[in-house]
Amino acid sequence: MLLDSIRLSVRHLRHRPKRSWLTILGILIGVAAVVALVSLGQGMQKSIAQEFEAFGYNVVMIAGHGEHRLGMGALLGVHTFQLDLEPLKKIHGVEAVGGVLVKTPYISAGRREGYLLTWGMAPELMQAFGTYYKPALGRLLKPGETQTAVLGNNIAQDLGLSVGDRFTIETLEFEVVGILEKRADPDVNYAIMIPITTLQELVGEQNKLSLVLIRTAQHGHAGHDVASIAKEVRRVVTEQRGKDDLNVHTTGEMLDLMQNLVGILQAALGGIAAISLLVGGVGVMNTMYTAVLERTREIGVMKAVGARRRHILVLFLLESGFMGLIGGLLGVFAGLGIAVGIKFLAPIFLPGTTLEVGFSPGLMLGVLIFSFVLGALSGLFPARAAAKLPPVEALRYE
Repeated sequence: MLLDSIRLSVRHLRHRPKRSWLTILGILIGVAAVVALVSLGQGMQKSIAQEFEAFGYNVVMIAGHGEHRLGMGALLGVHTFQLDLEPLKKIHGVEAVGGVLVKTPYISAGRREGYLLTWGMAPELMQAFGTYYKPALGRLLKPGETQTAVLGNNIAQDLGLSVGDRFTIETLEFEVVGILEKRADPDVNYAIMIPITTLQELVGEQNKLSLVLIRTAQHGHAGHDVASIAKEVRRVVTEQRGKDDLNVHTTGEMLDLMQNLVGILQAALGGIAAISLLVGGVGVMNTMYTAVLERTREIGVMKAVGARRRHILVLFLLESGFMGLIGGLLGVFAGLGIAVGIKFLAPIFLPGTTLEVGFSPGLMLGVLIFSFVLGALSGLFPARAAAKLPPVEALRYE
């Protein structure tokens, strides 16, 4: 009997193809929006985790309040501070300490010129984070150098510079010694990195810092814990400055914060997109009520030859459920297609940005089940109305 109900349901859907496809379209749009947003959100979380993993979870950062991103950003240099790094180097478990100064000096490279994001970084620090600041061409900064530069991948292309080329920052000429591999962080892709002492002299801010990076022993290695080292760093910084006016965070804490923010944004956007699913459900309900009216005599005939209420109920529920399932299946492919399209279009409209698409078989299966259930529930009331029709009244219906 179930197979007969399935065959009848499919036949009825094919009997009114335009109306069926318009109803399915409502489900398709809602599912596509949800799948696209969730896939991009999952991809973003994965990309963030990969960036932090490459940077290292055994890192402590010191920055001004509100400025503690992994990518420094142009605003990081707005609030600089002074800090003696020697006491930090003496903390047990600390392997490397270095300062970063971020400014936007005037840069001239051939016919291109303007104020561009420039990082002053201790060469020793760049070497310590060599797994993150990995050169695609050339090398990193070396201790003792003063007028060398390492460029992010995108800024090197925009300025038309390669290893061995020279350009000018303010009044000094610099030689490009390395170009970094492309990363998911646009701040790195568009960064110009030079020795910190040189940048401090160029902008007249000796001993000023925008950020301090502290690399600690790996978690569990030599009995050192990143959280406990961060606590000691916070104590030393507060003692030295006489007040708690700087942020001290571990990369693990920052990862949790960013993942939570992405999760909240993903849930909010997914909730908005889910509204269109409810609209699609209303469309299914409307279609099924119309089908009940059109097939009243057919229902009467089925009951007259022995069909019971549950048979009629199952027939209409399967029909509405199939519309939801087809809409969900097509919506999954459409959503993934939209997400992939956004992935390739994002770098065009947001240069330096890299998006990833997360694919979760569990999510796709859950979406298909939800679509079928949504369609079936939307057809529940019309199905009950059809099942309750008296056979005699149904046969007399015109």
